Amino acid sequence: MITKEKQYVPRKGFLLFIIPILFIVILTAIQCNSTINCTNQFETISLKLEYPDGQPVLLDSSTVFWERKNRFLIRDSASWYWSRKYGYYTIIDDTMQKELEKKRELMHFTGFLNGKIVCERYLLVGADECHVSYYGKESLTQVIQIP
Repeated sequence: MITKEKQYVPRKGFLLFIIPILFIVILTAIQCNSTINCTNQFETISLKLEYPDGQPVLLDSSTVFWERKNRFLIRDSASWYWSRKYGYYTIIDDTMQKELEKKRELMHFTGFLNGKIVCERYLLVGADECHVSYYGKESLTQVIQIP
C-alpha cells in the first residue's frame, strides 16, 4: 500500500491573520532603522544682547567669523535689521545645515556700537541631519555694560 503525503495548504483565515502581522513587523523594522524625521521648522542660533535693565542692545554692525574656514559669514541685511530691533543677532541658521552637518565649529561674533567693540564671543555650533544646533555651555543671552 502506497500512501500519498498530503500537501499542507494554509487556510484563507490563517493567511488573513498572519499577513497583516508580518506587514506590521516589517514596517516597524523599517521605521526603526530610518533616519530622524525632520520638522519643517526653520532653526536659527542667535545671540541676544541686552543692557542690565533688559533693554536690547542695538548694535551699529556685527560680524560672524567661521574660524576653521577662515571666512566671514554673509547675512541678509533685512533680517539683520528686524532681529537687531529686539537685540538678537543671528550666528547661523538652517541655510548652513548641510555645511555643518555632523560637525562642531567655532564661530566668532563681534558686535560694534559707536565705532567700538562692545561684544566678542566664541560660539560652538553644528548641525544634525535636520537642523543647526548650539553646543556651547554659556547662555545665548549676554548682558552688555556700556560705560
